[in-house]
Amino acid sequence: MRCQACDYELWHCTGRTCPECGANFSITDFDFQDEEALFHCPHCDQGVEGEHPHGLPPAHVQQCESCGLAVGLDLYVIRPSGDYRAESFGALLPIRQTDENWITRYFKTVWLVLTKPQNAISRVPVQEPLWNAWKFFLTTLFILMTVGLIPAVLILLFANVGRTGTSFDISVLGFVFLLQIVFVFFFTCVYAVMWSLVAHLILQITGGSTFTLRRTLQAILYGGSACIVGIVPCIGGIASFVWWVVATTNMIVRGQRVHGSRASVATLAGPIFFVTCVCGSYLILIFSILEPALTRARSTAQTIQQQQQIQVDTNQVNSEDGTTDQQSE
Repeated sequence: MRCQACDYELWHCTGRTCPECGANFSITDFDFQDEEALFHCPHCDQGVEGEHPHGLPPAHVQQCESCGLAVGLDLYVIRPSGDYRAESFGALLPIRQTDENWITRYFKTVWLVLTKPQNAISRVPVQEPLWNAWKFFLTTLFILMTVGLIPAVLILLFANVGRTGTSFDISVLGFVFLLQIVFVFFFTCVYAVMWSLVAHLILQITGGSTFTLRRTLQAILYGGSACIVGIVPCIGGIASFVWWVVATTNMIVRGQRVHGSRASVATLAGPIFFVTCVCGSYLILIFSILEPALTRARSTAQTIQQQQQIQVDTNQVNSEDGTTDQQSE
């Protein structure tokens, strides 16, 4: 089962677009031999066999017998069945293949997400365990944190080389860095989950989506490999965040099969909500800190003003008394 435009292997594709060249295809373009392929529900992975004469599943079946969700010729995920031998790894992410070492496969996957995010999400089965996406996302965060902390560690180490009279406790530094890593991991994971919830909610409000929240979370987690750009000094942080948003938007377009405008609104809603909450919390914190100081300042100003007024009134009284005494004399 190969793309008629570029000869790319199409097993495991979750859409009807070639992950390599972007050409559209239909399973009706192919004939399947007996027991050659199984057609899997994209929601629960329940597989059904094809029927004669072309080995395709029944066209009239629009609902999965196992989970009850929508299926059809345009939704089935096609995989080789039984002991049928085929180059079944062609349409999987490089990280899921076994023909190269892990480092090469990882960075190939990152490059695919950065340059062709829609093709990347097409290679991710909808029913794939979410732990796979989480592992890939956490691996990216670990690499980013490790590489990002190396310069700071080296600077502190070299700064204390040759010093006398001072003791440099490396364990304290390690503990501080460990706390930073834990905080960044926890905060980023919570942010990814909240972003997924907000994005999927917007999709449902604006017209629904083809798949469940799992697919939206897959798009955001795999799109998170764009965070690796944060390794670049100075501009890396902003560039990685923007790239993450762009990659996720394209993944939701292909993964949830929605229009680009809806995907853009859904994807941007999360960061906007996050920035609003962070800025709002920051303003509330600053206001709560400054409010007592402002209150004390206003109270002090009123006290000084009252004292000045009393002093003016006293001077006026003394002046009037002095004038009265002069007239009496």
